[in-house]
Amino acid sequence: MKLTVDFSALHRAVAPLGQVVTDFSITSDASELESIGSHLNQGMILGKDVQLDEIDGSNGVLNYDGHQVMLYIPDQGDDIEAVLSNGKLGRRIHVAECSTLELMRETGRFKRYDVINRVDGFFPVFGSSYRGGPNTEGEADLGVCKNCLKILNYKGYSTQSSQVKNQVFNSFSFEQFFEVYSSYFKSLPVNSKKSTSGYTSDWPSISAKLRSDLNYSCEQCGIDLKSEKRLLHTHHINGNKADNERDNLRVLCADCHKKQPHHDHIYVSNSDILKINQLRREQHKFDVFNYDNLRECADTALDGLLQKCESTRLPGAELGIVIQDKETFVSIDLCWPRRKVAVLINMSNSNILRKHGWTVFTAFDALNNFENFQRQIR
Repeated sequence: MKLTVDFSALHRAVAPLGQVVTDFSITSDASELESIGSHLNQGMILGKDVQLDEIDGSNGVLNYDGHQVMLYIPDQGDDIEAVLSNGKLGRRIHVAECSTLELMRETGRFKRYDVINRVDGFFPVFGSSYRGGPNTEGEADLGVCKNCLKILNYKGYSTQSSQVKNQVFNSFSFEQFFEVYSSYFKSLPVNSKKSTSGYTSDWPSISAKLRSDLNYSCEQCGIDLKSEKRLLHTHHINGNKADNERDNLRVLCADCHKKQPHHDHIYVSNSDILKINQLRREQHKFDVFNYDNLRECADTALDGLLQKCESTRLPGAELGIVIQDKETFVSIDLCWPRRKVAVLINMSNSNILRKHGWTVFTAFDALNNFENFQRQIR
């Protein structure tokens, strides 16, 4: 069945942005993504619905078919009542390729695990009572695996005091965690409880006019995005999308926008962050490469590595560097150019860098082979 859709209203709304492409076609794998995402939200059985070799942990965080996932054991044993009352007493949720999962792979003991990417922090569990009786089912706010936090150095976990480690563990948000590492994946998991509506009908024109009035510049980092207007957003400071008063609006690049509080739902691809940092560099927004600036502007997936580098007093890295190889341009996520050491999130162009004499790491390899990594830099 052929559908005819009138985009005239959309064209009028985006006209203030500049030149608009009006002849286009849309292809989408949305139905496939939604189907996989729906099953993962409910939970899939490892070894039955999903095979162990389909779970990729090479980047540290767990990946199934382009989706960020977690592994956990629904069976909570003989103290289910305590777990339902306080999920932190239950078996932990694995978010990374930690030592526990390495042992699981080596021994093949994975039949009790489910694969899930539910982000609200509550997980389907069951178990028995020490007093006897039938199994009880419910949902529990299970805690994250501390070995996973350590291997990723999430929020500096492996380099912090016991007090700070407890704070990181107790305040852990699965939704925030997924957003931090979203550059490795096709999309963010859907939080069914989060509404994406609430904008007023005239919001497109309000946003477009404000961005135009500010000459398409980010009010936080100062980047000029006239050449990449799609990467410039308008942010509601108080979170109320219906409050379009000027003092509640702030024009931000996509990277600054997603790093605002309570904006875990905003997905910005790794390629877009690379483009923003390339433009920041070209526009001299990186006058000083200290670790505060690096962590503010780098892809959030690199934050654990940056905190490790800072704690060991490694020389500061640089952002926004692009290497040309004939007609191919390779953007580097993080690098030490004098030492020709690069860290990439997407390793597809790593061979090109190596051909030019660069030593290339993933963030996960750098963290887990840190002695070798820092020797290359010092």
